[in-house]
Amino acid sequence: MGLLLMTFNPAVADQVRHMVLVAGANAYVPPLTPAEVRKLFLGVVITKDGQRIEPLLNLTDPLLHEVFLQKVVFMSSENYQRQLLARINHLGDPRPQEYSDPWQLISALRSRPGAVSYMWAQDTRPRMGLKIVQELWQSRQE
Repeated sequence: MGLLLMTFNPAVADQVRHMVLVAGANAYVPPLTPAEVRKLFLGVVITKDGQRIEPLLNLTDPLLHEVFLQKVVFMSSENYQRQLLARINHLGDPRPQEYSDPWQLISALRSRPGAVSYMWAQDTRPRMGLKIVQELWQSRQE
């Protein structure tokens, strides 16, 4: 069995990561329950307060996406893909669009009124034309 050596970095130890649901700055997106967020990204059509919510998958950061799947959707990547494909094939619901380029994701969020995605809070800036709808998850401070 190997020994894992880690150096202590107080700046990193004090950092708590926040994952947030974001939308375009001018969009009206009501807060969603955790179950609604999970269903939304599994391909279920969600309409709330008269607004159809459109999920955009943020694939710009592999760690962010993996944490999102594990902590918000409660699935591994493989199980997520299986569930999503089964739902799409069975019901014909649209597959959430995937974005691996951050600027294309930001542009889509700003131009689509009900579009939402997930980001680290520290990567969301008002000058980007985005707003935080709600917090989805935060890391525990140790």
